[in-house]
Amino acid sequence: MAKNLELLLIIGGGGKMEVGVILATLLLLISLYVIIRLTIGPLKVISRFFVHCMIALLVLIALNFVGFYVGFHLPVNPVSVIGVGVLGFPGLVLVAFLSYLFI
Repeated sequence: MAKNLELLLIIGGGGKMEVGVILATLLLLISLYVIIRLTIGPLKVISRFFVHCMIALLVLIALNFVGFYVGFHLPVNPVSVIGVGVLGFPGLVLVAFLSYLFI
């Protein structure tokens, strides 16, 4: 009997109340993990999109500065910035081609 009591004291009593608290805490931690993963995931995608668009804007402006001396111009508007930001270098080639084609 003393050995059982000693074991119960070591593991925190071992009653049903403690098991319920442990399970509730485990459920809470799992819920928090899921909530954090669901909120951080889209934030990473949105922040990556904005960073790519900012880099695309800087590239378009730099190309327009260099192109000023050569006679080359690319439109800097939200559509071209988003296109280059999402597609990368192929988007830049596409914007340059469409600019050449229609201007």
